Amino acid sequence: MRRYLRLPLAAALVAALALGLVACGDDDDDAAEATTTAAPATLTLTGEGTTLSLDTATAGVLADNQVEVAPIDPATAGDTGITFPITGGSVESESLAGTIEHSGGLMFSAGGTDLELTDFVIDTAAGTLTATAGDAQVPILDVDLSGLQRSDDGGVIVLEGITVTLSADGAGALNDTFGVTLFEEGLAIGEVTVRATA
Repeated sequence: MRRYLRLPLAAALVAALALGLVACGDDDDDAAEATTTAAPATLTLTGEGTTLSLDTATAGVLADNQVEVAPIDPATAGDTGITFPITGGSVESESLAGTIEHSGGLMFSAGGTDLELTDFVIDTAAGTLTATAGDAQVPILDVDLSGLQRSDDGGVIVLEGITVTLSADGAGALNDTFGVTLFEEGLAIGEVTVRATA
């Protein structure tokens, strides 16, 4: 008699354990799904600056054609290039996809004619740098992030290995302003280093 009483009891225990394991499995699956669907963390940028080191060959071509380039306040020129203060923007913490906003700008001058490009916005997802030219927002530079190197300097996000070239729209704006055909899409502009706090 005892043998037959134990069998139903054993079966019930096995069933209970099986249900418990299934329930645990569902919890794990739900947790994993919640983890994979969580929105990526976003970094809101608060300051520091982006420095453009002008390509040496391009600088020579500009000088040869009497085209002067000067920073517009509060951008500043220094030994490493022209630095544009970061005023805002946001990027994903891992992919860095997003925007970096700046104040200041650049003035191109030749033959008594000036072209002001201000309020640069780098779009790391689109690979562009847009600027305000008159009343329009113009994508003046193409941004190549393929050589990007990221590091941390005492809480400051440092991005190096970024190269920029003149876009078709940027070349058109410069050529139209100065009445020349000097500027071409793909012209090497230089290297960019970003130092940002968030």
